[in-house]
Amino acid sequence: MQKRFAVPLIVGTALFGCATAAFSAAGYEGYADLLTEAPWFDGARSTIDYQATIVADDVAVWSGIDNNEEDDDDLKWIQGGWGQRVGEDAKIYWEYTDETGTYRIGYDQAPGASETYEQSRNNDNVEWKHGPTIYKTEAWDKFDTIEFRKVQYGAEMADTPNDHTPGTAASKNKCAASTARKAGGAFAFTGLAYENNDAVNGNVEKYDPADSGNFRTWDSRN
Repeated sequence: MQKRFAVPLIVGTALFGCATAAFSAAGYEGYADLLTEAPWFDGARSTIDYQATIVADDVAVWSGIDNNEEDDDDLKWIQGGWGQRVGEDAKIYWEYTDETGTYRIGYDQAPGASETYEQSRNNDNVEWKHGPTIYKTEAWDKFDTIEFRKVQYGAEMADTPNDHTPGTAASKNKCAASTARKAGGAFAFTGLAYENNDAVNGNVEKYDPADSGNFRTWDSRN
């Protein structure tokens, strides 16, 4: 999942490309939640209000689910959101690794300033959405043996070796109403229990009601 997106932002030949790297190689700020028993997650959703920064590097803000494997070779995920490479227009992107280990990434039209991104199962398919618009589908049977134990929401900016993350102290990058769905259930706030804060001088915090699913990111150097 995120462990591949971080570096492909700058090395790929497609919009974001394809490469394998440790996720810690990019500045990543956000939150995650875990399930220990079935039913597992089959959807993730977050409203992203991306705030531009003065740092001109490749950026992504996203939500997704994965199987919580530490080994990159075993990690499987479904993810999507907002992305931009240096010198290019912003794009809506989709990304996954299926049960066979096949990795795919692609993009759609330029996003609006604030949109809700969702990746979820709908009967026989997985659908990637921004707002009500479905911009990518894949057959669910590519994923139906995967135990999607983790939901993650994050923002990252590839800027090695020191890493930045989107947002400034005066204009913070926001992810709002971040929710997930267990198979057969409804989208709901799951807690944002685990904080990820990897970038040098990166920051992440929850805001507004405790059960809102709202958080924001910024870098004190931006």
